[in-house]
Amino acid sequence: MKKLCALFLVCITLISLFASCAETGEQPVDTTVAEESTDPVQLDRVPAELKYDGEDVTVLNRSMFGWTADEIAVPEQNSDPVNDAMFNRNVTISDRLGVNIVSCPIDDPNQHKPIEEIKRAVKAGSDEYDLLAASAYAVTATVSEGTFYDLTNLTYLDLDQSYWMQGYNESMSFLGKQYTATGDIALSTYRFTFVTLFNKDEFDNSSVPYLYEAVSNEEWTLDYQASLAKNFYRDINGSGKKDEGDFFGLITCPGICTDPYWASCDLSVVEKDADGYYEYVVDIAQLSDVMDKILNLYYDCGGTNLYLPEADNAEQDKIRNLFAKGECAMTTLRLVAVEQGDVRNMEQQYGIVPIPKYSTDQKGYRSQMHDQFTVFAIPSSAAQNRLEMLGATLEVMASESARTVKPAYYEIAVKRKYMSDPVAWEMLDLIFANVKVDPGLIYTNSLEKPLQTLRDISESKQNTVSSSYEKMRSKAKKSLAKLNSKLEDLE
Repeated sequence: MKKLCALFLVCITLISLFASCAETGEQPVDTTVAEESTDPVQLDRVPAELKYDGEDVTVLNRSMFGWTADEIAVPEQNSDPVNDAMFNRNVTISDRLGVNIVSCPIDDPNQHKPIEEIKRAVKAGSDEYDLLAASAYAVTATVSEGTFYDLTNLTYLDLDQSYWMQGYNESMSFLGKQYTATGDIALSTYRFTFVTLFNKDEFDNSSVPYLYEAVSNEEWTLDYQASLAKNFYRDINGSGKKDEGDFFGLITCPGICTDPYWASCDLSVVEKDADGYYEYVVDIAQLSDVMDKILNLYYDCGGTNLYLPEADNAEQDKIRNLFAKGECAMTTLRLVAVEQGDVRNMEQQYGIVPIPKYSTDQKGYRSQMHDQFTVFAIPSSAAQNRLEMLGATLEVMASESARTVKPAYYEIAVKRKYMSDPVAWEMLDLIFANVKVDPGLIYTNSLEKPLQTLRDISESKQNTVSSSYEKMRSKAKKSLAKLNSKLEDLE
């Protein structure tokens, strides 16, 4: 019977995919990966005989510009592979465990709204919410207040499994305890990862090798990107000055476009010492050198780049629109950009590579997720007699997401539907094999805001890293000591 059910899910996925292509006029994509991804082998170790009595598991979550609306549940099948994989995932959870996933979304751009609601429920001793799924930045800010349950105490939750993000576990666990987790259970861990998009047609027109070559040769650096940008500028609007409407080497913005250089240049704010405590480790000299390169890329390069402070919003709509219209050779965006209609319908072909690294001496490329990626937690007011069920539910949600939802999104939609370049697929694998999670950036508000400070400096056009971070150091260390103490004292 299990094999028949699995075969049925395969058929549904394939039918959905071909129906979607028929509606959009796209050619059907290679479905080999889809067939492999629905292998009925159970990934988790939750006992097959474990069953509950049709309990509802209520998940408080958010709908961030529509980018996280489908992470928990979807109302029905609609022939879209990702949507239908999510729908079928929840059906499988219900069949396996006898529980029903109930999504309770807060449709508000303020990422602190779900946290405020959870804190209200915890303060009132209410168990109305079983799980929280919200942004890492907002959720972790309240961990030290005792808002969440220690996930390591749950019977069936195995955070050592590959479908949980091990880099996140290593960074955000503390003295053997862990209050939040993420991984394949959250599509936003893919969607919110920073990437470089480049216009392949414009590279061809300028006889410039695709960026894949520089990446493979370990030459893809900030300096290399800056040198390339100078070759692309054209005064398209005939104004005689470099302004919007021309063709630029790079279009970017302050704020979140500066964030990925922390990881790509192998910078750290916080690491763990030998005893497992958080330690403030900002290398101000190295950070200042990186900022020199960022400012050169943004403002120098002969003025051949376009820096748009007014475009600095969480959606990055304007930057994405200009890239999709073919008005720049390169841009810094998050992977979610390739899902948007303007990029999907580009007349020109695009490629994708990691964010450039600091220098050729640096080994490998590292990627960073925007701090709005989704993490899961259990409110400390959750009913004790439901904790076993909640642990099992989280584990099966994660394992089934790895088995069916991730392949539908990453292998089918992103790789084969949104782009058609096998080398770009290799670049994506490189990007996601090297995601770095810095607890200092997740806990930024508790540490004098090192993330936001670098954003502000990049917008100011003046490298004040040395003075700003030297001034910050003492207070940040004291704040970190308080955070360590609070986390250590949590029951």
